[in-house]
Amino acid sequence: MRLLALGYIVYVDILLLYLIANFVCDYLLLWATAAVTLAKTNWRRLCAGAAIGTAHFLLLYLASLNIIPYYGLLRFIPTILAVTLLMLVTAFYPVSLRRLAKLALHFAGIGFGSGGIGLAAAYLLGTPAEPNTFLGLLTAIAGVLIIAELGWGVVQTSMIRRIYQLPISIYFGDEVIRVVGLLDTGNHLTDPLTGAPVIVLEQDLIAEILPDDLAANIQQLEAGDQKALTQLLAASKWSSRFRIIPYSSLGNKNGILVGFRPDRVTLEVSGQSIPAGEAIVGICNHQLDNAGEYQALIPPAIIHGTLGTFAQPPAVSPATMGGEGQ
Repeated sequence: MRLLALGYIVYVDILLLYLIANFVCDYLLLWATAAVTLAKTNWRRLCAGAAIGTAHFLLLYLASLNIIPYYGLLRFIPTILAVTLLMLVTAFYPVSLRRLAKLALHFAGIGFGSGGIGLAAAYLLGTPAEPNTFLGLLTAIAGVLIIAELGWGVVQTSMIRRIYQLPISIYFGDEVIRVVGLLDTGNHLTDPLTGAPVIVLEQDLIAEILPDDLAANIQQLEAGDQKALTQLLAASKWSSRFRIIPYSSLGNKNGILVGFRPDRVTLEVSGQSIPAGEAIVGICNHQLDNAGEYQALIPPAIIHGTLGTFAQPPAVSPATMGGEGQ
């Protein structure tokens, strides 16, 4: 279907296709901005914001054909900025000026990034004289999704580091082990004797403060040598700290962890050292994180006991020890 307006042929079906593609692109830009900045919104507000952007696109298109006036005003940078801010306010209301500025920067960054991808695709898939604008628009949409996914991945990593990872200090007499621990909601290990929660620690870290013969006995016991248990129990001051913690995990239904009772444990929260209460340190004989970002697994009970009421986040148990329990 086509219409003749002031000497120009307007193909309505093509125009509708452009409007739909523009709406989808604006919607995804707003959605990606929300995903990367963690701004609260819903699909209705996103649709309303995208509709404002699409309405501006329609007016600009009609003005470019001289069907309506004010083409220069509609493509004026302050006008485009005002439309963008109106889209953001509509999608994320209520929003402070500071928050709005941050949203606008992310929106513009994602828009320019995906727009550049789409523009390049339009010329690559078309010709310099007639770029394939529709395929370029579709490529820009794909670019929004890619940028949002990469940006959200960065945000998630930052959240995990800031929320789930905590510096932890473990004291054995005059010795102290300072490591970064990961809050592991899959760790429900407890000491069978006292019910104290178990912090899983990489063996290499505690081996530095253990007598050499005691460290060797631990390895023998983990390998299934029951005679090593007698030697462990006879190991002077460490015998009173010694614990055996049973656990089950995928591929190991009857596993045991060798553990020791520390004198105290503290967590560093917002720059403050907070006592964590009674706990047992279970020794893990392999590296917990291949990247080395954390060396211990902190059970939720430690957090609850330390901070009082603590909103438990979704489980992020690492594959190495995740899902262990009694």
